[in-house]
Amino acid sequence: MPGQTPQDRPDIVARVYHAKLLDLHDFLIKMGHFGKVVAWAHVTEFQKRGLPHEHFLLIMDKSAKLSGLDDFDKYISAELPDEKKYPELHRLVCKHMMHGPCGVLNKNCRCMVDGACRFK
Repeated sequence: MPGQTPQDRPDIVARVYHAKLLDLHDFLIKMGHFGKVVAWAHVTEFQKRGLPHEHFLLIMDKSAKLSGLDDFDKYISAELPDEKKYPELHRLVCKHMMHGPCGVLNKNCRCMVDGACRFK
């Protein structure tokens, strides 16, 4: 309905979340995106606002384990998406996954409480 938030519809959130969880399971374990998985475990947790998130533990086959810097760089990145190529993704990463600048540099940052960063 107009004006509703995800917290207002836990039934839909749960259905969509479960469908996406099954897709992630298939992607990681059945299709072996990171390599052969020999064992795995996961737990679903709920945030204070009631929205779910997942923790996965994957135990990889010896042949699929990362062993050098080049292996890690293949899967792990700390780069922002290209702003010209992926403007929406860049905006979302900057909004939801980055902290700052705050303090004297940006007194209007969302983390500022009573003139100081709440993350110290």
